Amino acid sequence: MLVSVLVALVAGAAVAGAGDVAAQDGPVDDGPLPLIPVPVGCEAPRSPHVVFVGEVVDRDFRTIRFEIERVRSGRTDPFAAGDRIDVRYGLDAQYLGDGDRYLVSAVVDPDLGILVSRVTEPIENFGGDDVIGVSESDVDCPDYEDPMRTLHLDGTPVDGGVLDPFFGARLQIVGAFLIPLALALGVIFLLATFRLSLAGVYHSIVDRGSRRT
Repeated sequence: MLVSVLVALVAGAAVAGAGDVAAQDGPVDDGPLPLIPVPVGCEAPRSPHVVFVGEVVDRDFRTIRFEIERVRSGRTDPFAAGDRIDVRYGLDAQYLGDGDRYLVSAVVDPDLGILVSRVTEPIENFGGDDVIGVSESDVDCPDYEDPMRTLHLDGTPVDGGVLDPFFGARLQIVGAFLIPLALALGVIFLLATFRLSLAGVYHSIVDRGSRRT
């Protein structure tokens, strides 16, 4: 009886060991593959830390604070405080309007350790591969979607031209030119009217004097 029990235990252990070996020999899941294969010699695209829909509720000259409405992918920790999250934009912060809602894709800056995103497209190296030593490679790398971009809710890019702030404040610009011009014309009109009045008074006095004589 004891011998049969030992044989059964050894057989069970052998079966379990075979199962472990089979599991190790099977395919290993390395996580989701990129939608576009990355050729050898090309830099793999960064994945966004978080993608969310948010409303601009506060700002300074380089950072925007959003109220998170919905998280599309990724995670907000450890950067969010409740439903508030800060994203660094640098000079691009000027293109986001207070109270407007955006689709924000942000990555973690490896040097600053904070969430960063952008509105404008990244500036490519001047001349590209035509400049010796700059992005020189014989591999034709595919174009990837920028993981660090803030868009309108419909997916269209946010206006980020150099002159866009001026066009957005065109009423103030027009007023800055028209108001001083109107004041100057008004002063000239008053001076001209005053001069004509003085001339009229002078001529009337002269006429009266000449009639008396």
